[in-house]
Amino acid sequence: MKKILYIGLLALTATGCFKNSDLNIDPNRSITVDPSLLFSGASTQFSLLRVGELTWPVALMSQMWASGGRWGLEQAKYDQTRIRSVWGRTYTDVLKNLEVAIKVAESTQPVNKNALAQCKIMKAFAYSQTSLLWGDIPFTDAAKGTVDLPKFDKQVDVLNGTIALLDEAIAQIDPASKGIIAPNDLYYGGDMTKWRKFANSLKLRILFSMVDADPSKGTAIGQLVTAGNMIASTTDAMQFQYYNQPGRQNPRYSFTAIFRGGVQSDWYCSNVVYNLLTSLNDPRIPYFYQVGPGAAANEYVALNTVENYTPKSSLVNMNLLKPDLPEVSFSYSEQLLLEAEAIARGFATGGFDLATQRMRAGVRASLVSFGVPAAQSDTYANQLPALTAANYKTVLAQQQYLDLFMRPVEGWVQNRRSGAIGQEIPAMTTPAGAPVAGLVRRLLYRSEEINSNPNTPTGLAVDAPLWFDK
Repeated sequence: MKKILYIGLLALTATGCFKNSDLNIDPNRSITVDPSLLFSGASTQFSLLRVGELTWPVALMSQMWASGGRWGLEQAKYDQTRIRSVWGRTYTDVLKNLEVAIKVAESTQPVNKNALAQCKIMKAFAYSQTSLLWGDIPFTDAAKGTVDLPKFDKQVDVLNGTIALLDEAIAQIDPASKGIIAPNDLYYGGDMTKWRKFANSLKLRILFSMVDADPSKGTAIGQLVTAGNMIASTTDAMQFQYYNQPGRQNPRYSFTAIFRGGVQSDWYCSNVVYNLLTSLNDPRIPYFYQVGPGAAANEYVALNTVENYTPKSSLVNMNLLKPDLPEVSFSYSEQLLLEAEAIARGFATGGFDLATQRMRAGVRASLVSFGVPAAQSDTYANQLPALTAANYKTVLAQQQYLDLFMRPVEGWVQNRRSGAIGQEIPAMTTPAGAPVAGLVRRLLYRSEEINSNPNTPTGLAVDAPLWFDK
């Protein structure tokens, strides 16, 4: 009971990176807490934030999804209401739990190095995601319980720090030994071989987010791709499983079931995505969307960047809001498409023929993951144009963006890094009536953080680019 209560204290009494937080008084008031329980609590909260609190506003602000009728187009308003709690909960419910789990594991003899590795990998995941959303964030001073007013580290330092964390974790992994196992490892059930693959793949993703701002990262990307030992199949995918059981359902489904009576009436077909799908004759259209209540069979109607909702407007398909749909943190299709990019850009060897093979395999894996039959997926992927020096940037960026349709956090990062500002793929326009001139390029720090910590950057607008966003 003591162990469970400790998790509750971390989750409920903590208030973020704020001055006078209770967690800064005595972060280790129980030395009997089981690190595996803290890890389980942290990973559960992290998945909930990704699949729930972050999905809707980020998908709308990045124009991957649209909204009609009840709210109007949220991308036109740049509404950040739903994400106000994400900042604090990431630092308290996720990072603080992981930090305490690491401290307890390090003080226990013999030290379980695999458990430490799992915690460090999740820590790197959470910090890198937070930085890619907000930019400069507390990192070196954060979640320690010893600093009231943590400094905000530069994004480049945060991302380099997460790579160092991953390197530490990878070096500690011993696949022949046990770490945190099921049911507390809700991703891989304690399979350390798969944890190592994910750590390498996550490192690849972070390096790709940095390489345009820091071209020296291309060498590290090439070394990773050459060495392999990354996600290599759909069974290696990093995902958090939900179930069709009360209290264990995917939060997207739960929202629709509780507040909309099970009728999807909030998330619509974005003109940006739909135009791209139709231009490519992509078979994912009926798997991404369902027809509106006033539309004819197989009639899909997208919303554009003004309030043009009608009863014919197409909705995001309910099959993508199922109760048992897993939250995907890293997919096999993403891995293949990143490898294709690494080869096409000359970071890794193989030339455009190999890059094309990887790209087509990635697209096939993506189509199958959305429910497109295997034979149809093969046919479509095989007819995609071969990559060349002239087309690879556009072809790959389009496919990477579509692959991340249900993962808007990664999709938003992908779009921002796909080209120089104003040249992203696919192209987007600022919605009419938006309060800023450009597209949304960052999340804003919540007022509680600004008021509590004088180190918090101020004077930023949502269209101000982050360091990586060149």
